[in-house]
Amino acid sequence: MRYFDAFFPLGRSNASIPECPRTQTQALSVMRRWDVERALVFHTVSRDSDPEQGNRALEQLNDPALLPIWAFDPALVIPETPEHFLERALRAGAAAVLINPLMRRLDLCRSPRIRALAQLLEDRKMPLLVAHWRTNPEEDLVEWYALIDFCKLYPLLPVLVWEWRTRSNRPMFDALGETHNLKIAISSLWQAQSIAQICNVFGPDRLVFSLGLPHLDPGSFQSCLRYADISEEAKRQIAAATLQELIEGAGRG
Repeated sequence: MRYFDAFFPLGRSNASIPECPRTQTQALSVMRRWDVERALVFHTVSRDSDPEQGNRALEQLNDPALLPIWAFDPALVIPETPEHFLERALRAGAAAVLINPLMRRLDLCRSPRIRALAQLLEDRKMPLLVAHWRTNPEEDLVEWYALIDFCKLYPLLPVLVWEWRTRSNRPMFDALGETHNLKIAISSLWQAQSIAQICNVFGPDRLVFSLGLPHLDPGSFQSCLRYADISEEAKRQIAAATLQELIEGAGRG
């Protein structure tokens, strides 16, 4: 089985493991080792502190297997409009946009620049990756009910969510039940039978694959998917097909 990683990092971070790649060569080596055929790639400094510095660090990428994710800074004092940011990201080959709501205690529904960007992305059906990370690894970082409200504001916007570990699965189930455009990285799901339960109730298209880097062992989640009590077709959907369909369906011209 070949995989398409939705949250693949370049660069080190607090609590990152030694296998986390810092260069394109290292990234491709890790991907070959763990059967990842393609990846959406962000830089850890984009997620953790400085979106523009991380975006510049992605300029080294020139392999078609690595699709850059540009991070967005929602500070209202920035002169560049969300329209011009997205135009610049598209010219650089960005396949998706990333926001970390916890970097500066952001409210997705109330930030004017995030709302403007979300509308632009929805018009193109271009994925928005919402990566929840603080300085130290913690559990249950996603505000699922606020995320429900955001997804309902932009129902045609693919919203992919990641956090280090989801223990509070009841609000997560509510979020999946209340939305149609929300998708969750399986590396956030550490509880037994989570993949099968979500597939059986909500469908396999609500999950996307990720190795769990930069913080988790990259060999962990292939087996979770391979041994899940779901059909082979559902496994292939999670491993790569859903993300492939999202990328192919996005208007990036």
